Amino acid sequence: MVMVTSVRVRTMAPRCLLAASALVGLASGQSPTSVPVPAPTSVPTSGPSSVPTPAPSSLPIPAPTLSPTDTPDCDASLMTATFDGTTYTGANLQFLIETLWNSTKAEYDNVVERWENEREMWESEETYLSDMNEIKCALEYKNSSIGNCKPHWKKESMSEKVLTTLKVAESYNRMIDVVATLTGALFLYIAKFGYLARTVGMVTVSSIKTTIVFDILTSSLAVLAWWSFGYGLAFGKDNYPESGDNGLYGGDNFFSTNFNDLSSLIGGGDDTTESAKTHADFLLHLGLSLICVGIPVGTLAERATIHFTILSAAIIGVVIYPVVAHVFWDENGWFSPYREKKLLFDCGVVDTAGAGVVHLTGAVVALAAAVIIDARRERWTMNEDSAKPVLQPKPQYSPAFEAFGCVIVFVTSLATSAFCVREFTDDGATVGRAIINNLICSGTSAFTACIFGHYYTGVVSPQLAGGGMIAGIATIASGCAVVTPEGAFIMGFVGGIAYYMGGALLITIRVDDVSHAISMHGFAGVVGLIMTGLFADPVFYEQAFYDTRYYDSGCYGMFYNGGPTAVLTQSYGAMTIIAYAGTISTLVFGIYHLAIGGRFPEKMLEQGLDSCRMGGETPYTNAAHKPDPLKYAKIDGGGNEFDED
Repeated sequence: MVMVTSVRVRTMAPRCLLAASALVGLASGQSPTSVPVPAPTSVPTSGPSSVPTPAPSSLPIPAPTLSPTDTPDCDASLMTATFDGTTYTGANLQFLIETLWNSTKAEYDNVVERWENEREMWESEETYLSDMNEIKCALEYKNSSIGNCKPHWKKESMSEKVLTTLKVAESYNRMIDVVATLTGALFLYIAKFGYLARTVGMVTVSSIKTTIVFDILTSSLAVLAWWSFGYGLAFGKDNYPESGDNGLYGGDNFFSTNFNDLSSLIGGGDDTTESAKTHADFLLHLGLSLICVGIPVGTLAERATIHFTILSAAIIGVVIYPVVAHVFWDENGWFSPYREKKLLFDCGVVDTAGAGVVHLTGAVVALAAAVIIDARRERWTMNEDSAKPVLQPKPQYSPAFEAFGCVIVFVTSLATSAFCVREFTDDGATVGRAIINNLICSGTSAFTACIFGHYYTGVVSPQLAGGGMIAGIATIASGCAVVTPEGAFIMGFVGGIAYYMGGALLITIRVDDVSHAISMHGFAGVVGLIMTGLFADPVFYEQAFYDTRYYDSGCYGMFYNGGPTAVLTQSYGAMTIIAYAGTISTLVFGIYHLAIGGRFPEKMLEQGLDSCRMGGETPYTNAAHKPDPLKYAKIDGGGNEFDED
């Protein structure tokens, strides 16, 4: 390549000056990219203040303002150039200038193209960083106005889009929670049918219709009680965390007046998902209330009057269950673990699916009613060779009905324990864990009850198998979301023992429990509440209470180095339920029984309740229709007997 050693310019024409500059550059060994000309004003000289690093080091000097678009038209005769000691002028110098000019222009165009590419990449990076910071800002201030993102970014459209997207996503998540909650409620109503089928299978053939009617009437009353007062007492307004007052019951939403306006649901307003979630929660807890109300019905079968049975449903649906549900499950309740301050022993009581709120509460009321109303006729009789009353077996109507009801309860309990988790979309792992623990605990409990029954009696009873399964459901209901499968296995084993030993204790003290409800729901429910304080895994506990608990809170199981706090809290909750439900039900039942009487007359019990009150025994017995002898004796003037077909 020819090296230019010197250039002498005898003119100030701009075109010639530009050519001379190129020649000087070649003479000094510089590339055309480093021509020191100023940058245009439209090119950004620095990035935004939020860009953490300067422009890339490879970014070239901005393009010159004068671009070599044409061949220089200056007169070569006005210039001389010396190359390696040889001076060029005239046409030779003109040809050399044109050659160098074309080469310089080509390299210049290449530099400009590279420069434009670098600038586009820089602007793209700036836009990306701006979008990311706006997304971060929108996430940090998603519950505030869009103005929180203005100081850092000029554009507002991205923040608005992010907030809109977050609202839509939250709406979808809420609708998933609504569907899950409604599914849990549906399975609870199916479980109610399972409990009825089981009770019908366990009563004698002379009380089948009576049992069905009593269960339907109490369920109907429970619905009215929950709609009128129950829901308001359970989940009405309460400012206990702020003021320290109340914490026992809610103070509004009586007769559920907030459900009268369905315009938001029909019209699809902004509060559609919130209103739908409120309705879903109402139905879910109504189902739990129905289960609790139905527990004493099976215990009191075949001797309690309809008035007494309805009374038990009324005090549970209006006075007892709503208060217990508020104390344990409402965020403002006294024992609730679903908040950050004013917690019972700094932890709150864990009762995910109602071991205490549903099972233990209903069992305590059933125990009080069974003691006051006394046992069925001839359940315990004195034999000539015995010093104390001897238990007399009562033939049950259908073991198949009993087993059918147990299977229904077992299947529906899987969904119930899962969908009682408060936030389905946020607690997906917790939902699956609750189902697995329910399976393990209920199966272990049924197996344990059968083993103990065979050890003491030499037979394997279908009642113990079904009852043990339901006892396992009651046992795991408290800690299904926070215990490990190993803990569920141990809890099921202890729950099966508690069920069998509790039933044996009731027989010893001569408490007649037709459906085994007291031992299934009561003894197993107490065991479940307390053992949750022993086996609550710290990791699972943190997942279940992610918004209020911390790993080092000490509220998890004692067997996981959590200390005695959890056991103390759970035991305190169990004792509170026993004291409250037991006191209220004992006083109400005792006064009513003394004043009015809650038991059918012995003559009616002897004839059979279905024959006396329900138009005859069920057609599936030997006697298709068995009239009331007392009624027809009055019609015929007495003395006539009716033959049984």
